[in-house]
Amino acid sequence: MENEQFPKGILPVLPVPNIDETADFYIDTLQFKENFRLKSERGQSTNAQLTFEESTLMLNLNPEKASLEGGGIYLWVRLFENDINEYYDSLLKANVNIVDPIEDQFWGDRSFVIKDCNNFFIAFNQKVSE
Repeated sequence: MENEQFPKGILPVLPVPNIDETADFYIDTLQFKENFRLKSERGQSTNAQLTFEESTLMLNLNPEKASLEGGGIYLWVRLFENDINEYYDSLLKANVNIVDPIEDQFWGDRSFVIKDCNNFFIAFNQKVSE
């Protein structure tokens, strides 16, 4: 692993019960990109690092701490490159669990909230007005 795979600033880490299942959901369904997966000597995936636009997320194998209710974890993903309406429509087509439908917010963002495959809440937002 090279140092450029570790971003400057805050790196959110989600404890999950299954790295491969979670990483595959984020990649195949939420359209994240994989930076790497780290496997134990026995071949079990123990960590994965994913990116979406300019954001980086680390998944950590930790079944004891992975909460069935998402543990209060709530991630905000700011969209800069993707059109939020098109992205939302693609997640609807993929049958993603939409918690809060897409709508314009009073502070000038357009946003929606999903629950991922481990019941973590993830909010996607994009600036639409000043």
